[in-house]
Amino acid sequence: MQIVVMNNGTPKAEYRVYSGFVAAWSEQLTQQVALGKRWEVHNFSVAAVDSFLRFLYTGSMPSNTTVAMEAALMAEMYGVQEPGKSVEATLRGNVPIRDIYAMLEVAHRFPDHGMQVRSACLRALLADPEQSLREAWTLNSRILEELLALASNDIGDFELAKMIISWQEQNPHQNFADILQEHVSFGGFNDERFQEIRYHADRVGLGFLVDTMWAEAQASSGDWTPDFFKYLEAKWELQCQEHRRNMPFIGVWINLIPSNLGWKAPLHSHGPHKAQEEVARNVLPLELQPGESMTWFMPIHTVHVSGVNFADKFPIECDGEACIEIYSSKNGCGWELLWNSLRSTFSCRTKERVRWFKLTAKHYPFRNSLQVQGVVHAG
Repeated sequence: MQIVVMNNGTPKAEYRVYSGFVAAWSEQLTQQVALGKRWEVHNFSVAAVDSFLRFLYTGSMPSNTTVAMEAALMAEMYGVQEPGKSVEATLRGNVPIRDIYAMLEVAHRFPDHGMQVRSACLRALLADPEQSLREAWTLNSRILEELLALASNDIGDFELAKMIISWQEQNPHQNFADILQEHVSFGGFNDERFQEIRYHADRVGLGFLVDTMWAEAQASSGDWTPDFFKYLEAKWELQCQEHRRNMPFIGVWINLIPSNLGWKAPLHSHGPHKAQEEVARNVLPLELQPGESMTWFMPIHTVHVSGVNFADKFPIECDGEACIEIYSSKNGCGWELLWNSLRSTFSCRTKERVRWFKLTAKHYPFRNSLQVQGVVHAG
């Protein structure tokens, strides 16, 4: 059988293969062989077709990741799945970011194929978006939008704003104003962070836009805090002083809802209720067993999250899996993953104000205090 690689109607390479051997790989290749002794390939490069045929005969894939991606897409189109699995395995290793970008660009040419290898590329990039997206401005706009939509909760607004402004500096011929406005919210910024963003934005011609975004955020301004639960404690203590008597903290300022009804706070000389109150105020650490969760509900306040932290260090991962997961919700019904312990930084964000949080201990006992950073609003 003759296989001819075509480009704009011109033959670029020719291969002769044993048709019975090729047809045995899949039903789609059987159908292709049945069409005749000449097979013209129009949408793939010579290198990709060469690699695809070499895989059929030898089982090996090329070391060039971009060519391997294109060959895997051709293989999937003709019902051969093994090259795609090989590419997925490669992406679990230490592949340079620029190579992953190039692989995504190749996958973008074949939107109806390669969902698994495309997803593997995205997972590799989103493992550490603060690093992997630094040069994402080189991607075409559709892929860039897809990445930003997927990374929306995996990188803080402050870090994302600095990154987009750096894109504008590296590529002054492209306008990133719409991307900045669509994907970044200043609602979780304090004045210091805004001033830093303002300085960088002014150098690349985005100063007016940043001023406008800040003014809109300030229209419903709140108080920035590095620890939401300690912030509520300070408000509660002020209320107690003003009324000259103790006021309830649990049930008014904050509710704790454990997944295990047998959950108990650490021992306290003033009893279990006082211990629960001090856990809620981050005075005592929260203790959970593997598989248990704790949910916080704030009846009065909401917070626009710009990061999380912990009072003490803890095991980051267990055999490549997250040992801690944190979720947020504005209504207690729809939950979004806010942060997990596989991330290298504590940057994260919510797109809007939330009043619910849930922390799950996956593989290890948890004994620590969660610190939620952001701008707090009453109501």
